[in-house]
Amino acid sequence: MRALMGILTAAALVGGTGIPGLAEAGPGDKKAKDKGEIDISSVKDELLVLTDGQGHFIVVRPQVKGPTHLYYGDGKTFYAQRVFSGSKDPGRGYFSQSYWSPRSQKEAYRNHGELELKDKVWKVTCGKREGVFAELPAAEAGKILGTATFMKPKWKRAAYALARDEHGKYYYVDHLRDELGGKGFRLFMGPRGNLKLQKMINIVSDSEGDIFATKMGDLRMILDKSEATWVRGKRRTKLTYVPIRANAYMIYTELGVYIEALGTPCDDV
Repeated sequence: MRALMGILTAAALVGGTGIPGLAEAGPGDKKAKDKGEIDISSVKDELLVLTDGQGHFIVVRPQVKGPTHLYYGDGKTFYAQRVFSGSKDPGRGYFSQSYWSPRSQKEAYRNHGELELKDKVWKVTCGKREGVFAELPAAEAGKILGTATFMKPKWKRAAYALARDEHGKYYYVDHLRDELGGKGFRLFMGPRGNLKLQKMINIVSDSEGDIFATKMGDLRMILDKSEATWVRGKRRTKLTYVPIRANAYMIYTELGVYIEALGTPCDDV
């Protein structure tokens, strides 16, 4: 339901819309491509490996021009980051890249983390949390780059709609990200911190909205362009839409829907 998504969410901040410039596994390596692996061979000599000394690593291509390559992992498996912007000033020895990270800070619309090189120090900033990373020597970095597996972003889902009733019960819908088809809808319902997955399916999705229902049709969730309604038998409860973009932090930390790591540097800072 594209109209509803246009009202509720800005995908670039809530879930990102893609991974700029990432080179996927070559067409001859179908098995690797099917697994979501990324071929870094063409830029391996341009990559740096950073570590916090506690088993966490960042791989970065410190170039602003050309394909973006930013990964986070444990030294064996790395996940690509959804990078929004970057800047570089060689004269000052400055470099930065901002990436999708909705758990970074509570302030609305600040749903990102940042990797920054300033005064010869690499730092990860996640809202008020910070972590310092150091560049590995070339020999150590080469071993990691030569043996590690590089994957597309770990997180595969995106927020679709969020509403609540006058008693504080939330109704939340997510789906697979657009690059994965944009379907696979799931509906969760409950008080903040304890939303539960409902056994309902998406039976309508068009320009005017969405309808979710149980197999028997006794329960329905209707999401129109300007109004949301929960239906139980003949009883209809009007719901209030809650903007996704301004509430990304709450969605990923307080609703109780997601407890998994998102695969970003802010998971461990």
